Amino acid sequence: MSDEKLLKKKRAKLNKKLDFLNVMVIMIILIVGFIYLIAFKRETVSNEENRNLTKFPKFSIESYLSGKYTEGIAKYYDDTVPNRSQLKKFIATYIIPLKGLEYGDDNLIIYQNNNGGEKNPDDKPPVTTSQITSAIVSDTDTQTNITTVTTTTVPDNHNPAVNGGEIANNIIVVNNRGLMLYGGGMENGAEYASILNEYKKQLGKDVNIYSMVCPTAVSYYMPENYLDLTASEEDNIKNINDNLKDVIPVDIFNTLLCHKNEDIYTRTDHHWSQLGAYYASQEFARIADVPFADISKYKKVSLPNYVGTLYGYTQSSALINNPENFVYYIPTNSYTTTYYSTDFTDPTEGELLLDPSPMAESSYYLIFMGGDEKITHINTDCKNGRNLVIFKDSYGNAVVPNLTSSFENIYVCDMRHFELNSIEFIKQVEATDVLFTMNTFSATGGNYTNLRDIMNQ
Repeated sequence: MSDEKLLKKKRAKLNKKLDFLNVMVIMIILIVGFIYLIAFKRETVSNEENRNLTKFPKFSIESYLSGKYTEGIAKYYDDTVPNRSQLKKFIATYIIPLKGLEYGDDNLIIYQNNNGGEKNPDDKPPVTTSQITSAIVSDTDTQTNITTVTTTTVPDNHNPAVNGGEIANNIIVVNNRGLMLYGGGMENGAEYASILNEYKKQLGKDVNIYSMVCPTAVSYYMPENYLDLTASEEDNIKNINDNLKDVIPVDIFNTLLCHKNEDIYTRTDHHWSQLGAYYASQEFARIADVPFADISKYKKVSLPNYVGTLYGYTQSSALINNPENFVYYIPTNSYTTTYYSTDFTDPTEGELLLDPSPMAESSYYLIFMGGDEKITHINTDCKNGRNLVIFKDSYGNAVVPNLTSSFENIYVCDMRHFELNSIEFIKQVEATDVLFTMNTFSATGGNYTNLRDIMNQ
């Protein structure tokens, strides 16, 4: 046998061995993977995405014949992979950055939106459970840089250009901060103002009506080279205020601008922090001419490892790998809190700021009254005869604890869940003041129409 034929024979044997080895390796991987996916405990909650994971579907003849049952099984196994959290972090850090398109000259990565459109920035997240590792409690403000502004000079709102960043689901992530891109809505803003004007018309001169539209973090932290991606919240708020008639505007844009170097917004969540809401509440109290407690009178709590809603929307490694402290302030004056159903029945005594220990770290914003689907009544030791009704989205939740020293009674109603006639309710609780407070996405988006609906139901 020639050397060439012998070499070919040896190669053929080697190829067979390699083929067999490849088959064995693949089989081992499949068997191990099958055992891992079937036998190991499957997760039920995603703390990082702030949601409950897909449940195993219930069987019915109708769902089986339509294909929804088998589709539900596939979604269940896809969504509840064991050690899902660690796998998601690995993918966010090492896999997702390998795909995407670049925006402009600064390597801003644009990811495809696979969810069929922009999410409502004010959806209520599910309540999940987890143990917090530790909490830092302080009666002072030594752990946060809080600035007392004594000048009327508005600081510059310039943010230098940056290199790098990413966009997912209409959210830009730069400098380890998520910023929701605002679309604007001048016509909607004018309509929002006209609804508040109607409230004032029906309630008359004995009830003060206030509008406090809250800008979001995009107004204060957007790098100048990406400003063309978002509309101006400042212009939209001014448009709303210009259309108000006998309704008192509480313009907090410059108020917050004076404190932009403090932690007035969370980096990983679409909400502001209670510190930002505190400065906004201070301006409201000044305009309403009511008392207001200095922040030194509050008990400060700092909870570590917070990653909020924006990670769930973006899956950004910059957010999941850079958690922040969730800081809130507990008022120390005397007050009682009663929770009602959304039709103002079934009263239950409770705490204004909830215990965070049973909450997932990603759900800490629920500390403020536990969410939105209720009416909350706070009776305080401020006996000034002023009764406040607040109609709000979830931004308003962080405002409430700051006003316990300012009004005798506070009634908090979420405009999306309120089941009564709002005019009759305001009269029933003998309100002297009504505050409409929500972020710009609500005031110029779909949520504001609820204010008209509850006025007519």
